[in-house]
Amino acid sequence: MTTTSSVNNNTTTAGITNALQGGSASASDLQNSFLTMLVTQMNNQDPLNPMDNSQLTSQLAQISQVSSMQTMNTTLNSLLSQVSAGRAMDSAALIGRTVMVPGSSVSVASGVPSKIGIDLPSAADSVSVSVLDQSGNTVRTINLQGQAAGVQDVTWDGKNDAGATVADGTYTFKVAATANGTDVKPVALVYGAVQSVSGDSTGVLVGLASGTTANVNDVRRIL
Repeated sequence: MTTTSSVNNNTTTAGITNALQGGSASASDLQNSFLTMLVTQMNNQDPLNPMDNSQLTSQLAQISQVSSMQTMNTTLNSLLSQVSAGRAMDSAALIGRTVMVPGSSVSVASGVPSKIGIDLPSAADSVSVSVLDQSGNTVRTINLQGQAAGVQDVTWDGKNDAGATVADGTYTFKVAATANGTDVKPVALVYGAVQSVSGDSTGVLVGLASGTTANVNDVRRIL
């Protein structure tokens, strides 16, 4: 008497279903596995319990979708690489220019401080800029009222709160801003001359004369 293996639809396709759900195989691997199992099942199916065509069709559709998505991802990654390379080339035009980027350092040379600014995400009714020496002591507080949203320069004349010119050197500054008593999360900005352009996993970076770097996406102003 001839016997028939008990290879049914649920048994032969369980591995494919698990791979689809877990994402543990490529579309090509899934297609090859599917065809191999399909041929095996057709050769060994039980005449009294034939394979379920609807389930096989559904799984084949899933495999086709995975294949399409992987192809799309490959295409998108290629496009992103081209865009990144193009952006790096465009950013090279910034070399020699002065840009405004997030930062908190301000230097004073011959009594003249470097330029600083702020970025207000929304309008503020009260803005306070505090300049601190290297010991963390506040040497000057600049109060601004009724400031609109956006990037703005802050003028510091290089003097302390007593009206005396501060010593040359490096200082830091911090910004606080509120609207109706609520913090609007201002960003302190500094100016710097771009000397180089490079890139890493975070994107395109501009190297400044101060020795610091900033992501090109953080550039607020170009002079």
